Amino acid sequence: MSSAAQSQTTGSGSAMHKIARNGFDSSGGSGLYDRARPSYPPAAISTIIAEATNADSPAPLRIVELGAGTGIATRMLLATATSPSADGTPPPGVASLAAIEPSAGMRSHFETAIASGTNSLKQQMQDKGLLSPSASISVEDGAFESFDAALRPNGILALVWNLEDREAAPWVAQIRDLYEQYEDGTPQYRHMYWHAMYKAPTCTSHFKADEPRHYHRTIPTTLQAVIDRVLSKSYISVLPQDKQDKLVKDISDYLNNTPDEQLGRKWIDEEQGVWEYPYRTDLFIFRRK
Repeated sequence: MSSAAQSQTTGSGSAMHKIARNGFDSSGGSGLYDRARPSYPPAAISTIIAEATNADSPAPLRIVELGAGTGIATRMLLATATSPSADGTPPPGVASLAAIEPSAGMRSHFETAIASGTNSLKQQMQDKGLLSPSASISVEDGAFESFDAALRPNGILALVWNLEDREAAPWVAQIRDLYEQYEDGTPQYRHMYWHAMYKAPTCTSHFKADEPRHYHRTIPTTLQAVIDRVLSKSYISVLPQDKQDKLVKDISDYLNNTPDEQLGRKWIDEEQGVWEYPYRTDLFIFRRK
């Protein structure tokens, strides 16, 4: 998950879940996370930029990215905000971007992933901020008090999640069933506990929520890419090696030995072992009143 807020300042943040921190330190620092995780749909990022650009929050944009990870969303935000749109509309530009990430492993990869020439952005890579990617996000009203203090009037808080779409293909559902059994109480978007944020007093009094936006797509994948995607999960990367090995074997056996019709697998290039990986991306935008 990544969060973007057009802001005027940053505040103090909440503690990151221990398993998530340890797992992301491992997968982030090794490069596995950045290699295995998909980017975001261009339409979702374009929507965030468009919604953040208005008369009360004029260009260029000032962005705080919360839970920046290895910079996957950061790169898209910067590219979209600094490139003309398809119809030739000039981009708003970016006055500043502060990337907030509590995991040291993630931060180390962020530093190398963001292109050279962005030293001002690198200097703003911090380990504390409004929100961390695996904190008990938005359940406490204090989170929205921080958002309220940080955002200019009519500025936006955008929350975006990528999720493997279990409804789109049986094989996706089965792979998720194989690895989600190891969650061990780590906070996960899919449980929707974060929906409590809608009832937070500061949210209801100081923010207006847009209708949720959902984007469906497929990206090319391979057996190894599916395995890497699973191993990049924070709670999987901290499992004992024997359990990781068993999980990899179970995934491989299932995908290699189950008929495509039963898997619901759609090949892109069967000879090269490339097929479609269905994803859903959920975008939630809250505008400060």
